[in-house]
Amino acid sequence: MQNDRTRQEAERRVMEDLLNALLAEDLLIGLQTLTMEELDAVAKTDQIIAGARSLLEDVCSDRAADKLSGLWRASCGTAVMLRLRRSKVQQLRCESLAIVAANDAHNEARLCSPTELMQLVASNLIEMGEARKEGSETFIDMLGQTIEQMAWSLEQSLPEEKLLGIPQAFSLLELERLGALRDRPFHPVAKVKLGWTRDDCSLYAADAARPLQLRWMAVRRDRLLTGDDTGEAMPKSLLLSADEQNELDRELQRLGLKEDYLAVPVHPWQMESILPQRLNPELASGVCVPMNTAVGTYYPTSSVRSLMSLDKPQMHVKLPLGIRSLGGLRYLSAIKLMNGNLAESLLRQAKQLDPVLSDKLHLCEEGRWWALAPHDNDLFADDPRQMSAMVRMYPQELVGDTDYRLMPMSALATHGENPLFGEWLEQRGILNEEQGAMELFREIVGMFGELSLRLLRFGLVPEAHGQNTLLVLKDGCVVGLLLRDHDALRVHVPWLSEAGLEDPNYLLRPGVPNSLYHDTPQQLIAFFQMLGIQINLFASWTVCRTLTGLAKNGCGWN
Repeated sequence: MQNDRTRQEAERRVMEDLLNALLAEDLLIGLQTLTMEELDAVAKTDQIIAGARSLLEDVCSDRAADKLSGLWRASCGTAVMLRLRRSKVQQLRCESLAIVAANDAHNEARLCSPTELMQLVASNLIEMGEARKEGSETFIDMLGQTIEQMAWSLEQSLPEEKLLGIPQAFSLLELERLGALRDRPFHPVAKVKLGWTRDDCSLYAADAARPLQLRWMAVRRDRLLTGDDTGEAMPKSLLLSADEQNELDRELQRLGLKEDYLAVPVHPWQMESILPQRLNPELASGVCVPMNTAVGTYYPTSSVRSLMSLDKPQMHVKLPLGIRSLGGLRYLSAIKLMNGNLAESLLRQAKQLDPVLSDKLHLCEEGRWWALAPHDNDLFADDPRQMSAMVRMYPQELVGDTDYRLMPMSALATHGENPLFGEWLEQRGILNEEQGAMELFREIVGMFGELSLRLLRFGLVPEAHGQNTLLVLKDGCVVGLLLRDHDALRVHVPWLSEAGLEDPNYLLRPGVPNSLYHDTPQQLIAFFQMLGIQINLFASWTVCRTLTGLAKNGCGWN
C-alpha cells in the first residue's frame, strides 16, 4: 500500500517532467506568461481565473515581483495556472514544485494531477486535429502507470551512503540502482515498464536490489546465429562457475541434448511470461527446449535488460524482455546485435586515428552473442527477437584494477536524496561544496565533451545518454569514458570518408525510417546536442547545483 508522501512526490516528479515537455513542445497552445501585477489585473475580470489563482497561491505563496505565472485556457473553458521561470535551456520551465491549479465554470477549483492535465491538453489537440484519441489515451494510461511505479520506487531504500569507497563491483551495482531511480531524465513516462506489475517490479527492477537466477533454454545449434567474436565460446563458460556449468551439463545430458544443442540464458520473467506464447512453433518442434536448471546469480542494472554478476564482474549479460519502455519493446534482435558489431568496429578504428581517444575512450566488447534464427531467414521477424543473449565484456584494464571506479552518468542525474556528490567531494578532500561542485562538473564536461567532439569530427555520435556512458574514475578524478550498448551509433558518411573510415553498412528494415544515418552534419550535431548535452549533462548539472547550494546563488544553467 503506497503512503501519501511517496504518492505525492511521484506525482510531483512526473508533473515536473510533463509540464516541461509540454512547454518545450509548445503544446499548451495559447499559454500566457504573466507577471504578478498582470495576473492580478486579469483575475479581477474573470471569476474562473480568480479561483484558479487563489488556489495556486494557497500552495505557492511567494508573490515576489519577478515571479511568473502561466495561464492556459482549455477548450472546455477550464482555466489552468502554474508557476514558471525563465530558462536558458528552453524559454520557459515550470517551478520545481510543479503545482497546477485548475478552475472551471462550476467554480470547482482543484489541483490537477498529471493525468487530468494531460486529458485537458489532449482534448484540445484532438479538437484541432493535432492528436489522435487512441494515442492520447495510451499516453495518459502510461502517465498513470508511471506514477504508480515511481511511487513504488520511492518506497525502496536508497543505495548505501558509501558508493565509491566500497569494492568496484559493489560500487557499480549500487550506482546502477541509483541511476534506475530516475531512469531517463526529463521524459515524463520514462520510468514505466509496461507489462510489469508491482510484484514484477519488486522482483526484477534494479530499484529492488534483488538477485535473480538465470533460466536456460536449450536451442538447436543449427538454428542459432552468433556474433563476430563468439568463436567457440559458450554462454555458460562466460557466465557461470565450474559447479554451475556442471549442473547445466547434467541436465543437457539427461535430456539427450548435449551434442546438438546449446544452453542460452533467459531472463526468468521472459521464460515464464513471454516465450511460451511467442516461441510456440519452436517449442512444439523441439528446436527450443526449456531447462529446469536455474543457475547464475545476477542483478538487474539500470537498463533492465542488462544483468551483472558480483562473482564475474567483467561479464554482464543482456537479455530480451517482452515489456515496453519509452514506447518500444525491449526485445534483442539479431539485426541490432549485428549492427552493434559494426558500430563497435567503427569506434575501435576511430580510436586508432586519435591518440586521446586511444588513451581515454574505453569500449565494452559486445561481439559475443547468440540469437534464434527465424525459420524463414527473415531477420526482421517479430518472435525470434524474444530469444537471444549477448555477453558484454568490460575492459580488463579497468575491472582488474581496484583503484578504478565506473560511474554511470545516470547516477548523477537522480534527484532527491542523492548521496553521490557529497561522497565524491569528501573523497577529493574538497570542503567548499559550491567550489567543489563546479570543479567536479568541469571535469565531467571536459572529459565527456572532448571525447564526444573528437568522435564527432570523424562523423560518429554514440547514443550517449546516462545509462550508456560511464565515467572512469581513479582516486576520485575523471580519467576516461567507457561506452556500452553500441548498436545505436549515429554516423555521417561523408565525414567518415574524410577520416578514412568506411560506411558500416548497417542492416536496415526496408520501408522503415532509419535513425542511424544522418544526411547532414547539422542533423548529427543536433542529435549530440539533444542527447549528450540537453539530457545527459543538463540532468547531472540540475541535480548537482540543487544539492550543493549553487541553485540558491543562481549559478549555471537553469
